[in-house]
Amino acid sequence: MANKPFGIFEKTHKRAVDLLDLRETHPALPELDDLTRAAVLLSVAGFDRYFTSKFCDVLVAHLKSQKKIGADLYTRIGEAGFTTEVALSLISESVDNRNSRPFRKIRTIVQNSLSTHTTHREDVIDELFMALGLKNLCQNASRKSGRMTILRSVTKLVDLRNEIAHEAHVKNTGEPRYIDKAIIRNRVSDLMTFVSCCDEIIDNKFGRKPASSA
Repeated sequence: MANKPFGIFEKTHKRAVDLLDLRETHPALPELDDLTRAAVLLSVAGFDRYFTSKFCDVLVAHLKSQKKIGADLYTRIGEAGFTTEVALSLISESVDNRNSRPFRKIRTIVQNSLSTHTTHREDVIDELFMALGLKNLCQNASRKSGRMTILRSVTKLVDLRNEIAHEAHVKNTGEPRYIDKAIIRNRVSDLMTFVSCCDEIIDNKFGRKPASSA
């Protein structure tokens, strides 16, 4: 079955790599460094989206499995807006309409909530999947990659993304800061490796489920 969260991440990651390639093949372009900055923004955006979508896919499968739901997950769903009123409404709809899809509605509620927050920090990612019983996802993915420094590389790329998005990556004079194209290419590659390892760990824990992410 297709793994839609990872598939979308792959496509977004390729767009970032294509921008880096464009920088190499068109050296006369005046916006070379900005192509690199755009690649950083795209790659980290795909990274963020992957973890949100993957969590929601696993969440639905977890709820359907009828396994014990921990307090952390109840809290997470509640904070997303799944109130008693919403639960009773879904029960009522299910009684009146056999085609009602309550789990999809739960997924939509949670994804809409998560979409307003960034999910690209180690502690946020770990906390998210800890609610499903998966501990230390980021550290385990680093071990799986064979490079314990890979998380540091990913974090530096995320930090640069934030600097570009919030401060335009400029000096106090307004001039652009230096950006190393070779380092960025390596870190974008590390991002792919890290997400691939996370995806394998998640699927090994929960099994590959039918893709339902938007």
